[in-house]
Amino acid sequence: MKVDHWRSTANGTGCDYPAVFRRLVLTIFTLLLAGLGQTGNAQLHAKAGSATPVMNSWNTSQQIIEHHPTWIFTPSATLANGKRGLLIVLHGCMQTNTVLKKFGNLDTLAKARGVVVAVPYVGADNYGGPPYNCWNYDGAIDASGNMGDLIKLTKDIEGNAALNIDSDQVYLVGLSSGGAIALAIGCEAPQIFAGIGAIAGPSVGSSQLLATSEPPPINVDVAVARCRSLAQPNDAALATQITSIAYGNMDKDGPAEKFDYTDLNTSFDKMHPGQLAVVSIRWSDDNVEVLRRIYDADSLGPKQDVQNGLGTQQVALKDGKERISLLVSKNIGHAWPAGTGQANTKKGGLWIAQRGIDYPDYVMGWFLGNNLRAGVSTSSSQTQMSR
Repeated sequence: MKVDHWRSTANGTGCDYPAVFRRLVLTIFTLLLAGLGQTGNAQLHAKAGSATPVMNSWNTSQQIIEHHPTWIFTPSATLANGKRGLLIVLHGCMQTNTVLKKFGNLDTLAKARGVVVAVPYVGADNYGGPPYNCWNYDGAIDASGNMGDLIKLTKDIEGNAALNIDSDQVYLVGLSSGGAIALAIGCEAPQIFAGIGAIAGPSVGSSQLLATSEPPPINVDVAVARCRSLAQPNDAALATQITSIAYGNMDKDGPAEKFDYTDLNTSFDKMHPGQLAVVSIRWSDDNVEVLRRIYDADSLGPKQDVQNGLGTQQVALKDGKERISLLVSKNIGHAWPAGTGQANTKKGGLWIAQRGIDYPDYVMGWFLGNNLRAGVSTSSSQTQMSR
């Protein structure tokens, strides 16, 4: 793929607009959204703290939080300690938060696990511009302010007393550019995020222009150095953070790669939804090695079947505790593995695989089962779904 979260404006040099201009464009965009009613008939809230949650449902309209329109699902269920976890979910390029809300199987997760799910949209301050609209993880220098915004957004949602969030149970996951920026934020704010999940996300500090290429030979060393730099002065919190890395075996360089995406046929996603090859799985392999060095963890253990063989996982331990998981989703390409069991069709959402592993339940189950910060049992008060 020549253009996606890997390509920027027409000059291909990245998002180099002055910060003031970018924020002005973003403000105008946000006002237009509200004025045209693209997010619903109700007026958008300025902050999550000012909004009363709708129990066991999505909010009736998106809330603008730190410049990002955000869907929030609040379950009536809680964790065993009476509080709720918080999961921030980031879309990929050429995808929206509304697509993930509608097709990502996230409401099922929230109700089953007792976790508030928040799904923000990148908005106008993105990398690549329309139709790509990617999170800007380029070099992990936060040129578009996305990293800082998402950290503040998380704090704002966590601070809403009506949601009753357990601060030791805050997690961040994403697909593609969303996964890449999740990894970078996990390095920058380890004291906030107990767990990070990245599906087919390039490494911390990498160039966004290289995402559809194989990682360079120095990638691991660059990522380790950049992560350690970002973590200061909160690097001690990395000792209690866990991370799940995931990819589909039909993605680029995967053992079942079959359908290569190209810009020459943009309808190709509708022909083979959920099974396209875009980002090399070698980025994910590198990410495991980066995290092993950051966490000082052991090598990955043997493969284990998950969800009745729909995927396999390997875990890396530190002092006998799981710190890193590598999930390989079978018969899935560059996509969010929703795992509803329905057929993969163009009506199931762009860059989403409906058939196959249920990633939301897998990753949340792994987070809750291996959280190193919670002082009480982390299992949900509801019946747990199969990993």
